[in-house]
Amino acid sequence: MTAAQDHKIEQDVVDDESAGLRFELQGHVGILTLDRPDRLNAINLDLYKALARAFYRISARDDIRVLVIEGAGRAFCAGGDVEFMRQQYEGVVDLQRVQDLAMRYFQELTGMPQPTIAIVDGPAVGFGATTALSCDLVIASTRAKFMDPHVQIGLVAGDGGALLWAMRAGPAKAKEFLFTGDPVAAEEAMHMGLVNHVYPVSEVRDRALALATRLSHGPVEALRATKALLNHSLRTTSEEILRCGLTLELVSQNSEYHKNAVKRFLAGDPVHF
Repeated sequence: MTAAQDHKIEQDVVDDESAGLRFELQGHVGILTLDRPDRLNAINLDLYKALARAFYRISARDDIRVLVIEGAGRAFCAGGDVEFMRQQYEGVVDLQRVQDLAMRYFQELTGMPQPTIAIVDGPAVGFGATTALSCDLVIASTRAKFMDPHVQIGLVAGDGGALLWAMRAGPAKAKEFLFTGDPVAAEEAMHMGLVNHVYPVSEVRDRALALATRLSHGPVEALRATKALLNHSLRTTSEEILRCGLTLELVSQNSEYHKNAVKRFLAGDPVHF
């Protein structure tokens, strides 16, 4: 395949790399990289939209049999970008449109027919943790940590976090870590069921890609059907729960606690309790 053909394949998934998203195809393994390392791959509106579009396009590709999602640099994803939070707080970005995008994002990622693998090498925070936990398999490095601090700024974890933490770790653990926003280190995350494997930093990417390559050589239809069967309960319950969660998150975004917490956060004085 020529360099021009390779570039065309990449463009078919990511049409604007300035949004902070890269894609490459290795054999039948697609690798989607959140590429804002200077912002710890935090999500702004452009990256949010680019990811949702990429998931939709990848789902339709027969040549992509497995999708790997990773973050560039020293984080998987630090959650929402500060500027994006400011835009929502000041009304520059319509909150209902963000809610609609969140619904589409979750449905596109969890409904993708291909097996998905998250490589978490560093923090996966809030929306970043939700993205990782939405994947079928999570491979973490020893420096990975997971946390959902929505409650710290007066928000409901309505973007899928409450659903996914409870499904993977059980209600009791989900309540503890969503109530407090405390971080979960990689080894504990594995014991809780959030993570499949933990490897040294120097090995984690190679190990994850080796697993992805192995799966890409397997029987495509059987793997896809098995995934669909395993995800059936998630797909049938997520519609109702996610819509309810997003509505509650929207309500909490209008609370005085949240507004004051955002002011403090933007001023460099994050809220902790």
